[in-house]
Amino acid sequence: MAEYTFYVKQHKEMTEVILGFETSNRYSITTSNGSLMASAQESSGWISRQILRGLRPFVMNVTDPNGKNMMTLDKGFAFMLHRLEVRNSSGKYIGAIQRKFSIFHRDYIIEDPAHRTLFQISGPVWWPWTFNVMQNDVQKGLIKKKWSGFLKESFTDADNFSVTCPAEWDGNVKQLLLAAVLLIDFIHFEN
Repeated sequence: MAEYTFYVKQHKEMTEVILGFETSNRYSITTSNGSLMASAQESSGWISRQILRGLRPFVMNVTDPNGKNMMTLDKGFAFMLHRLEVRNSSGKYIGAIQRKFSIFHRDYIIEDPAHRTLFQISGPVWWPWTFNVMQNDVQKGLIKKKWSGFLKESFTDADNFSVTCPAEWDGNVKQLLLAAVLLIDFIHFEN
């Protein structure tokens, strides 16, 4: 089975680093050879970013390198069981990422438009930077947060992820996986 790998890199504003005010999250998504595939930009209120931090509601637009919209992510406020709905460039609902209750894992399900489970994502609490992508109890991929170094990890919430999945997954499924990575960053690494 051929694998497909891409990378998600969060960008930080110097004002956030210096002043400590949470700014809108921005990301670059690149291929394994470093080519820019997409960019993502959060849209949320300043007050909710400062007070709610990773719990905040947001809308995020993911665009191709030419600035054309590829998908829109919409997360409402949730204290625990977060849900992110995903729409393609024409506004059609393509699925959602739903956090599930678990004590010893960080579990998510990825749903298709009919709310059927496509795959699951599970991150054991004792491996905080690793999330296994599972389909029918078989590991199909991996989401891994990259260590950025002591200073960057201590003073910013800028994160980098590598994502691996089956190459044969179609574009909508890969888009849902990307959306899951962005939600995981908000929930587990934003604060």
